[in-house]
Amino acid sequence: MKRLFAPVLLAIAVALAAAPMGCAKRAVAKVNGDIITEQEFFEALEAAQGRQVLDRLVLERIMAQKAKDKGITVGDEEVNESFQELKERMREQWDEFLRTSGQTAEGIKDELRRRILLAKLMLPEQELKEFYEQNRTRFDEPTQAKYRRVILDSKSEAQRVREQIVSGKLDFAQAVEEKSIDPIGKRRGGEIGPVAQGGGDPGVAGLLFTLDIGEISEPVESVYPKGSYQIIEVLERTQGKQSTYEESKSGVREVMMQQRQREVGEYLNDLRTEASVTFFRSRYESLAEEYAKLKREKPPEIEVPGAEPAAPAKPRPAAPEKPGEESAAPTPPE
Repeated sequence: MKRLFAPVLLAIAVALAAAPMGCAKRAVAKVNGDIITEQEFFEALEAAQGRQVLDRLVLERIMAQKAKDKGITVGDEEVNESFQELKERMREQWDEFLRTSGQTAEGIKDELRRRILLAKLMLPEQELKEFYEQNRTRFDEPTQAKYRRVILDSKSEAQRVREQIVSGKLDFAQAVEEKSIDPIGKRRGGEIGPVAQGGGDPGVAGLLFTLDIGEISEPVESVYPKGSYQIIEVLERTQGKQSTYEESKSGVREVMMQQRQREVGEYLNDLRTEASVTFFRSRYESLAEEYAKLKREKPPEIEVPGAEPAAPAKPRPAAPEKPGEESAAPTPPE
């Protein structure tokens, strides 16, 4: 997953522009008695990230204006839904991601709001509906199962541990903690899933939908490590169902945006060429020149009387995903 844009930089850049003269005296740190002032801090940040942040602010303002003209909005419910989907996709990696990236939940929601707005601007409702109709089964909720497992060195060892669990001498969670040779699985109690029917580990795919909930399987060969065996316990199953367009809309939009990643840069450049933007600080002359160059290289289209407008390109249906295959985590446009 690409690094999400850190909204704190954006906030700092705005603060710099509006910072009162007193910031030259306010301290942010002291090094052996030597003060680092807010002004020094802001100037260093602007020198490092000012150009990118200013371009981002301009684009966001253009997008907001275009959305207003088209009557497009992004509600909190949409943002929260995408946020929860992202958390579920990352699962146990979520907390680690927040810790190492320096992102906050609110910052990520802000980024998701921008991505949803961009998608709504690029993808008219009619195109979303057409894509959904062509790929209905792709967005259905599959029948899924969640299970836990203990991986052991040999079939005989797996059989011995199974007998201990079945007889009540050993709890399954205890077996995972004390017996399993899977260190990564131990951290989540041996739990796997949810796994779509027909997907996941081929050695247990059939068992997931034939064992009773809570039943302990016979030893089956494990894919990794080679030569190891596992015993599993099915924890829960959920029945699949057909999803409606409204239920699938956010997923349809995400899939189409993934397919059109190459078009994002072109679309954003089109927004820049359509807007009237003036930069007032001399250090951003290079950015002003870049905007001017885009306008020179993309002259306005001339409408020919009587000519029929070109039909919009229809998205090509994507190849259906394999059962159990997960989509990549959403990646913000550069």
